[in-house]
Amino acid sequence: MKTNTLKQVAIILICSIGLYLSGLNLIEISGVKSLLDALNVMIFFSCFFPFLILSLGFTAKLFKSFLKFTTHFF
Repeated sequence: MKTNTLKQVAIILICSIGLYLSGLNLIEISGVKSLLDALNVMIFFSCFFPFLILSLGFTAKLFKSFLKFTTHFF
């Protein structure tokens, strides 16, 4: 694997952990009442967008490599 791909996978893993932990707290709160709740919302969205963009790019790379693999052997 290239180092760029490894960095993308590492960022996806870090963002998924941030999404999971902040998402659990977002489910429990009914509204933003304190600074910590606002920080939790900020962490959720700062993890969501890099996760979404990198996941789509990584999925496209996997799909392209799968197509190259199948056209090479069939």
